[in-house]
Amino acid sequence: MVARAAVSSVTINRLLGFETYLPTPDNSKMIKAPAIDSTRPDGWETRAPSHSLLELPAEVAAQGYDCFDLSMLHLPSVERAYLADVRAAFEDAGVEIFQLLIDTGEIGSPDPQESSAGIAHTKFWIERAAELGASGVRYVPGDSEPTPETMRATADAFRELFDFAFERGLKPATENYRIFTNKALNLLQLVELSERDYGWIADSGNPRDSGEQETFAKLLPGATSIHAWAPPTEDGRADLVAFRRYMTMSRAAGFDGPVMLHGAYQMDNFAWAPDLWSGVDEFRAAVHAVFGEDSA
Repeated sequence: MVARAAVSSVTINRLLGFETYLPTPDNSKMIKAPAIDSTRPDGWETRAPSHSLLELPAEVAAQGYDCFDLSMLHLPSVERAYLADVRAAFEDAGVEIFQLLIDTGEIGSPDPQESSAGIAHTKFWIERAAELGASGVRYVPGDSEPTPETMRATADAFRELFDFAFERGLKPATENYRIFTNKALNLLQLVELSERDYGWIADSGNPRDSGEQETFAKLLPGATSIHAWAPPTEDGRADLVAFRRYMTMSRAAGFDGPVMLHGAYQMDNFAWAPDLWSGVDEFRAAVHAVFGEDSA
């Protein structure tokens, strides 16, 4: 069984100085999100980035990775010329944008106007994913609690969005991320009702409660990628024993897709490592230990 060790803009957040961007309501531009207050126990400040997004693909390739998830929150601009430059940087480095992660939008809202706005918002970002040359796109319903009525309406929206993405050459996926699909059963029901061949991400850190392992196990059959987190230990390191347990579960389920190495589930996900890439390499070594050295 072969899995593909990969990284994402979440993995290398430190290189970006922890800077994130939010779209304006009309998606016309991206606005830098406020720095997180470092006086909070779980917080940190943005810092001077060591790399721009345009420089990241070459750095990722130099570290031996050729598969990458890009969060929309790490795009400082949606200008077409800039997106073309990002696409060229990834193509020149030989790094695939596996998925553009659409992290905003309320498709599953019980408010019809908010839901319609969420669908339009998601379509906008699907088009940006195509411009970036991504292989796929991931979106989720949002932060509403699912009800029988919103589940049916959201399934209709997911059917529409799947066809919209597929027509643009993208593989659509969803994830156990945010409230509506945080539980595996809700995600699987939504996919079934959509009547479309959705892939999905199994995230080993969502939800951050005692149901993590159970949710992860339920999502592994049919998962097309993994967002791989390790719980932090009491001294703030990554619990690589727990991480290997997640990888062993994945191999037993027959998983053979990309494993995005995200780090310890905490605000600065590689704070425990001497440097970012040595921490990522510990995760990659754990993937190889479980899946074999033939894994990418």
